[in-house]
Amino acid sequence: MEITATILLFIGVIFGFMAFTHLSMNMKVPKMTWMIHLIMVILGVVALIIYALATENVEKHYNILVIFAIALIPGLLILFGKRGTGTKKALAMVYGLIGLFGFFWLLTYVLP
Repeated sequence: MEITATILLFIGVIFGFMAFTHLSMNMKVPKMTWMIHLIMVILGVVALIIYALATENVEKHYNILVIFAIALIPGLLILFGKRGTGTKKALAMVYGLIGLFGFFWLLTYVLP
């Protein structure tokens, strides 16, 4: 389940980077790009929650879930906030950096 969550989140990272690239070039982000990002991240986090509930060593996954919950705040502000382009870019950078940190932290548990 941990590998499944990692694969789903990796796909979410790829589509999130594509969305950020569009946003940084002042282009409209295609709806399918951010929808695939959203779906893959949600499925990956749900897989992590299920794995955290099913395993004996749950504390390592709670750390990652807290990081993704923190990344959710600027992500929701980007999605639902009525902000200017500069603010959306800054929020997207914060969101992406926090999300990548959480993903790389997950990789430290999966790879060894």
